[in-house]
Amino acid sequence: MRLAEQTKVGVLPALLFATLLSACDHTERTTIYIDDVRAEVELAADLESRATGLIGREKLAMDQGLLMVFPHEKIVKIWMLNMSMPLDVGFFDSEGRLLNTHTMPPDSGLTTYASAGPAIYALEMNRGWFEKHRLTKNARLYLPNPIQAH
Repeated sequence: MRLAEQTKVGVLPALLFATLLSACDHTERTTIYIDDVRAEVELAADLESRATGLIGREKLAMDQGLLMVFPHEKIVKIWMLNMSMPLDVGFFDSEGRLLNTHTMPPDSGLTTYASAGPAIYALEMNRGWFEKHRLTKNARLYLPNPIQAH
């Protein structure tokens, strides 16, 4: 075998390993409650994961979603860029109180949805989830552990 062929053979397993590694899902997940309603959520506590959000997802399981955690309370604005499924978003303050919700149809990011006041959490769930569970303003978010955004 020539040297060039040996290099190709050695590179192939490394490329295969890298491809498999990148396909692994390293998203942190946790169980949260809003009042007594349970949800399994992926955590987005850094700039990259908040920016990516649920992009590319075709569907979510019934009580699954994404909890975005921000470094400090502020008026939070989000949009539905590159999304194909409708979602609801609920904004929560630092004490875990639900400030407001919005239903967000896919619209290529044309509409911006904002929190009604300073928020530190944004919870994205399937469309109709908050209404189905009768979760309205001042419903309380409970986290199993403190989550620090970065």
